[in-house]
Amino acid sequence: MTIQIAPLAVVLIVVGCAVGLAVFKYTAGTHGTAGRGDLVASIASGAAVATILALLLTPGFGQPMTPTSPTTKPTSTVSPQ
Repeated sequence: MTIQIAPLAVVLIVVGCAVGLAVFKYTAGTHGTAGRGDLVASIASGAAVATILALLLTPGFGQPMTPTSPTTKPTSTVSPQ
């Protein structure tokens, strides 16, 4: 079974994971508790970046909602007798 994922969603996931990994490696490089990385900060920063990018890159962000279909008046289909 194949699941289709939108390209924008894939980009958001990859960027979020990359930012999380970068934060984890940065915190692991600092001299702290046994040189271990901060897992919570890396997950939170990755999720925050992915959320902000999703809000900014989603089509129609910040624009008023428009109806999806034009409103038309119904026409009567009465046949003359």
